[in-house]
Amino acid sequence: MSFNKYISEYLSYLKVNLKYSPNTIISYENDLKQFDEFLAKTFSNEFSLDDIELSLLKSFVADLFDEDYSKRSISRKISLLKSFFKFLAKKKYIKKNIASALIFPKLDKKLPSYLTESETEKLFNSKESEERKPLDAAILELFYSTGIRLSELINLKISNVNFANKTIKVFGKGSKERIVPFGKNAEEAINNYLKIRTVPAEGNRDILFLTQSGNKLYPMQVNRITKKSLEGVTELKKKSPHVLRHTFASHLLDKGADIRAVKDLLGHESLSTTQVYTHISPEKLKKVYKQAHPRG
Repeated sequence: MSFNKYISEYLSYLKVNLKYSPNTIISYENDLKQFDEFLAKTFSNEFSLDDIELSLLKSFVADLFDEDYSKRSISRKISLLKSFFKFLAKKKYIKKNIASALIFPKLDKKLPSYLTESETEKLFNSKESEERKPLDAAILELFYSTGIRLSELINLKISNVNFANKTIKVFGKGSKERIVPFGKNAEEAINNYLKIRTVPAEGNRDILFLTQSGNKLYPMQVNRITKKSLEGVTELKKKSPHVLRHTFASHLLDKGADIRAVKDLLGHESLSTTQVYTHISPEKLKKVYKQAHPRG
């Protein structure tokens, strides 16, 4: 069996048995053809699967780095090689999966997208914000005031909003409970929304945010509200609820909040997850520059 036949059999397995999408199959086929071309250059004569050793796979990965492929692309190709050789081992075409020893490159952590303070000011204090629907205003204010996730907002219950203490009880990932405070602007926005909120006859009576027909909001609807509101204030490519969560965390840390407190507010399991927000914002850089530079 030629190497191309092994590739064809593997792709057929993904398509028929695992029901992979046509686009994924095409992508995998292109990656494996690239590996096949590398083997053709390496072996001038005929070769068998037994000729392919771990050192050869490492050379292929090294070539990808030399050709300036991104770490993410290289990781994808390594993952495919691991899966492909696992398939070959399972079919008894090779004795063991030599690709299992390949190591993924450490991916660079992307800094989270967040609004600057001036962009946030524009979001909440502009002519457009004054004309905003009560539902939209309450959603945006609560996102920025608490940093909660989209799923947490959609499932938030009125009974879990404590107006006396200005706190909400949130059930995050793994149903882990946490208490998060909210500010006076969010309180006002929520109260304005409650005045016009549709009260369903049954079912969702305790869910805070509802559609006009009394149904629970769906993620796409909240994403659309957020995107529309952010389009006029920022050039960020991402305009999702998560941007407001990132903004909440970034602004707190910029103002000197303890990172452990921010971790608890966000509902993170580990401090390392929260540390992605400890970047230096442009506002902070300007402030340090003005304070420290002789001609600042």
